[in-house]
Amino acid sequence: MVQCRVFPALVFASMYMFSFIGESYGKQIYGNCVKYAVGETKPILRNGDRFCITEGRYVYCKEFKCAITKCLKPVVPYRGCPYCEGTCSYGGAIYQVKDRFVCLDGVNHCSCGAKNSIGSTKIGTNSRSMCFKMQ
Repeated sequence: MVQCRVFPALVFASMYMFSFIGESYGKQIYGNCVKYAVGETKPILRNGDRFCITEGRYVYCKEFKCAITKCLKPVVPYRGCPYCEGTCSYGGAIYQVKDRFVCLDGVNHCSCGAKNSIGSTKIGTNSRSMCFKMQ
């Protein structure tokens, strides 16, 4: 009779490794978005920004390049894209203060306010409507 002994540490290590099956780690394309696991560090975007929503264990982000500003001295915020006085930089486009437009989630309506502030309606959205909506 052949006897097989499995060490408890090996069993627990195997269980730990297989517990990650089905998880998403690293940058994954999801429609027009990039999908990350909640808590995962997202790479810094050079000359770009992202708009994200969290759904369950994942974060879905629309990533975009910053729009080119047309003023001599743009305001460069700590986070986000540069903008000129009287405008907003949002989703890779420049808007004038008081302009209204569709938000990046594809559902809500946004408006440009002073100092690059973006106002938004509060209609619920999900990753599918944001990432698979035709642009």
